[in-house]
Amino acid sequence: MHRHGRYVCQAHPGVTGRTHSSAVRGGAFLIADIGATNARFALLNDPSSAVAGQPSVTLPTADYRTTRALLESVRAALSIEALDAACLAVAGAVTDGRASITNGILSLDAGEIGDVLGCRVELVNDFAALAHGVPRLTEVRWTGGVLHAEGVTVVIGPGSGLGMSARVPLGTGAVVLASEGGHGNLAPGNALEQELLVLLSREHDPVTWETVLSGPGLVNLYRAMAQLWGAQPEPATPEWVSEQGSDAGDPICHQTLETFFGLLGSAAGNVALIMGARGGVYVGGGIAPKLVEFAASSPMRRRFDERGALSDYVAGIPLGIIMDAQPGLTGAAECLRLTLES
Repeated sequence: MHRHGRYVCQAHPGVTGRTHSSAVRGGAFLIADIGATNARFALLNDPSSAVAGQPSVTLPTADYRTTRALLESVRAALSIEALDAACLAVAGAVTDGRASITNGILSLDAGEIGDVLGCRVELVNDFAALAHGVPRLTEVRWTGGVLHAEGVTVVIGPGSGLGMSARVPLGTGAVVLASEGGHGNLAPGNALEQELLVLLSREHDPVTWETVLSGPGLVNLYRAMAQLWGAQPEPATPEWVSEQGSDAGDPICHQTLETFFGLLGSAAGNVALIMGARGGVYVGGGIAPKLVEFAASSPMRRRFDERGALSDYVAGIPLGIIMDAQPGLTGAAECLRLTLES
């Protein structure tokens, strides 16, 4: 077993294989980052090696009604014959080796997956995995603050949903705390956001951070903003709102993006205060890295810092956007390495 903060991820034994430190290198290890939109897999011969350049496949999660069908596609795509161990990071809370994709239909069970793959399996929350992988990240776009290597690290990220986690240094290692804080109630920070909250509450109960800080949330925010403008909203997608807003081609979309990043800064600052995140706040997910230049000139950092009497304290905390190509898979690989070497 390997502890991930408040819960224990149990590795299902499956078929007995080489699963201890002597077999970490030179085996066959499957890692996965399974979200509501995409399911990414990679095949490694060493969990400590870089994910880039390894055999991998990305599949649309919504195309699969069962985990078994998804895994059979992966097995075929990567020509998998036998595995020593696997780690699947999933976008949902993990309890007793079981999880459901929060904004999807798949349910996962480590025991059943172990039977399908014929190996030891670890199931972990995707943002818990990402927090474990923080020391292995190589590309982060930082703004403000000074990193304290011994400090607590926070990870937050809007994608299909809003993920959160924290990494707390402990001795020579760390304890990772998984979180479902994205489902906490939205707290508006100005008069505009208060008006938006009123409009959003007519369609969403409750209105959470994830209601606005996610791909679907960006569309929710755009629709509410259009109502404030007295305009008829377009049949929008997150990609359309991002494209129209980032180059100011559409003023409603532009204000939507400004508000989105302002709220993201506020949410990130809240978690930074709660955890005392002197080790930095890392922004992951699929949205922020694509809009990193827009984020730099947005209200994100200002809203992160606006903390009244503790503004100076928070101003010393670095805020960065993760730019690594596959941070979720990197986190899953690190989780697997830690499990096999424990």
